[in-house]
Amino acid sequence: MVTIEVDRDKCKGCGSCVEACQRRVLEIQDGVCVPVRPENCRFCMLCVSGCRQKALKIIV
Repeated sequence: MVTIEVDRDKCKGCGSCVEACQRRVLEIQDGVCVPVRPENCRFCMLCVSGCRQKALKIIV
């Protein structure tokens, strides 16, 4: 199973990762990115490349 790590110190809750994710894996909750459906992740890395703060890491 995939693990999506969010560095809460770096995440600004801008939502760029949410917009980049075509599988609706991520949501912004309480001003920070949260992986709500990690089982839908297909390791495309669009969320990681879309994150301006470099706050996301995907571990397979």
